[in-house]
Amino acid sequence: MRDAAPDATAAPAPLAPSSESARERLAAGPPRVAGARAIRAASLGVIAFLLLQVLTYGYGRDQGIYAMVARAVLDGGMPYRDAFDFKPPGIFLIYALARALFGPAQWGIRVIEVLGLAGMCLAMASLAARLFGDRRIGVVAAALAVLVHAQLDFWHTAQPESFGGMLTIAALLVATPRGRDGAPRAAPRGAALVVSGALFGAAGLLKPPLAGGGVVLAVALAAPALAELARRGSERAAVRRRSDAGPTAIQGEPARSAAPASGPVRSTAAALLWAALRPALLIALGGVLPVLACAAWFALRGALGDLREVLFVFTPHYTALGWRGASVLGMAWYGVCEWLVHYSGPLAFGLACLVALHPERHERAGVALLAGVIAMHLVGVVMQAKFFPYHYGATWPLTAMLAALGLWKAWQRCTRSGVKAAAAALVAALVATAFARSATKDVADDYIERCAKRLAVLATGARDQARLDRLASVADVNAAANREVAAWLRERVAPGRPVFVWGFEPVIYDLADRPPATRYLYNVPQRAAWARQEARDALMRDLAASPPAAIVVERHDVFPSVTGDAIDSRDTLNGFPELAGLIEERYELAVSIEDFDIHLER
Repeated sequence: MRDAAPDATAAPAPLAPSSESARERLAAGPPRVAGARAIRAASLGVIAFLLLQVLTYGYGRDQGIYAMVARAVLDGGMPYRDAFDFKPPGIFLIYALARALFGPAQWGIRVIEVLGLAGMCLAMASLAARLFGDRRIGVVAAALAVLVHAQLDFWHTAQPESFGGMLTIAALLVATPRGRDGAPRAAPRGAALVVSGALFGAAGLLKPPLAGGGVVLAVALAAPALAELARRGSERAAVRRRSDAGPTAIQGEPARSAAPASGPVRSTAAALLWAALRPALLIALGGVLPVLACAAWFALRGALGDLREVLFVFTPHYTALGWRGASVLGMAWYGVCEWLVHYSGPLAFGLACLVALHPERHERAGVALLAGVIAMHLVGVVMQAKFFPYHYGATWPLTAMLAALGLWKAWQRCTRSGVKAAAAALVAALVATAFARSATKDVADDYIERCAKRLAVLATGARDQARLDRLASVADVNAAANREVAAWLRERVAPGRPVFVWGFEPVIYDLADRPPATRYLYNVPQRAAWARQEARDALMRDLAASPPAAIVVERHDVFPSVTGDAIDSRDTLNGFPELAGLIEERYELAVSIEDFDIHLER
């Protein structure tokens, strides 16, 4: 009988109820796997080593921006209105938390990052136990995820996506209840769905597409009820067709008349429909809570218009730069290829193993859920059209879950075969892929070399600032030069007097401990064609209201993908007569340090 609606909001059962042998296997716990303890110990060792490495990372350019906006927030200001950047507001709150707890030291955000990664590793182990029946898969996945994260090095970590990935794993874990061994998994409680939605909403405040994971989760939870509705609809349609065909429709078969729709049948359909809608409504309710809280914060502080102007006017023009002359299919292909093969050999190898060995029945729902959230993330990356390495930061933990499942299945297959050479070949292939493709980009040396250098720094008690600065330098960014400029400003500019950096190194303000003379922490708005004139006018008003004691002009900071042209800050002054005239009339060149010309008040 099918009078009662199934619990359609329940996460898919580990296996079909009729499979008694599979039930018994699950009830007995995860199977014994040769070498499992060694694999877990090696994974935990890798995680600990890499988290220690992350603690030594300095700031890149973006991290300096986030730190300065956080400083403004702690001083009573607001993002966008009092400290300009065009990232969503969530990242500034995380940096503000780090600054409130640990002060202005650059290691503060790394402590928060490492704590978040450690929590994410624990959550991945629990999530693997609930989705795949074996927490050891989650331990391997955590090691893979932390490996890719650490390989992104200082420039592409402590980014919005870095923390968004942690929130996404937490959101999925909260919405996946523990199941009793061998029994179908219970439906997630309403409160758990609201909390999960809130976590997805918080992730959206770091990067809006990350909130789309909640949509995927809602669809996954609604799928059983929708499938049951569709099946019952097909059955009723079949009965009606037989009834309409009459008694001679099928020779030798007696006619069947359709039963009239009864109250219980209608109520069953309504229950199924509610079961399908309930997860989406509760997740959406939770999702809007952090967004409404953020909007209320900006509204109460009179900065809601500034948020709207930056996120919904300035940022879309910035995003459009990447779409010039591009096609949707071409961009989508590039984005998927970047994710699949460009950053991590072990992840690509693990995914290949999963495809080759196929998920078991009780694993398929979890695989589909993770793959759906990954697809949502990739849509966001493609829409942004920049393909910076950190844009994939939230996607690596999810990818690692699937890759670890594939590697675990491959290891089980090799060890069950009893051929030690097969297991050795698998390990060799994994090591080879790790060396073949790494997520370390943009720096001159590979990650192993950088690890060795950081270990040498740690051996000295992390007191070798010159070596740390070399490890935090890339392309035209010279951490030692930034520190030297900041030291010069501290010596020549009185505390409390504002300074102005015409360039893209806002970390100088923080290192110098001197307030910026303007809300514009860097000059992308004044260099971008779509915002140039309005931003220049606002900048000149800021400088008139708060005259800087010193103006620092940067050279060689060229970013076509950000500003839309190949002109550096110094040359941009040729087309900005108001600022050039101010420097010429009221300031004189005092010193040049690397790529920086420092002008003092006359």
